[in-house]
Amino acid sequence: MPTLLEQTMPVYHFSERHSRVLPANPDHVWDALSGLTLDQLVVARPLVALRHLGSRGIATSRPLFTDGPITMVAVQAPEYALGAAVARPWQRSPSRIAISSVEEFIAFEDVGWVKYLTDFHVRPCPAGTVLSTETRGYSTDRATRHRFAFYWAAIRTGSGLIRRDILATVDRISRREQNAPGIG
Repeated sequence: MPTLLEQTMPVYHFSERHSRVLPANPDHVWDALSGLTLDQLVVARPLVALRHLGSRGIATSRPLFTDGPITMVAVQAPEYALGAAVARPWQRSPSRIAISSVEEFIAFEDVGWVKYLTDFHVRPCPAGTVLSTETRGYSTDRATRHRFAFYWAAIRTGSGLIRRDILATVDRISRREQNAPGIG
């Protein structure tokens, strides 16, 4: 069965996928994922700080699910979440369009923007839980697609490092929660 990300954006210009098997139960993985903050991320925190040099700063102690770079537009706890954004990320201070629903995301067609989705999928497996994430992006016109291609070439490695940092941090937190006294 296709994920909501696959249904919402079947055609895309860029993507990346990452997954990890975590030796923790799905509920602990979901709790760690949905409560994750930028402060907890080892690799992402300095990369994000570098990206926002000279700006007013960014919230680092609030959960990324509620105050992150993408807006969660569909949450099916404790198994799936889909975040959406419409932006011009290549700009020094990226312009953004507020998106609050899957329907609003699908309907947006203005030229000059990149629409992107990121999902998180929590699935039980014999070894514990598989946590996976996929990001897809679609440029609304040819010129934006070319502009974004240069930006993507520059940040793709860092983007992958951030995704892997999220998976590793959720792994660490969910193991700690699962092994805490009085928790099974």
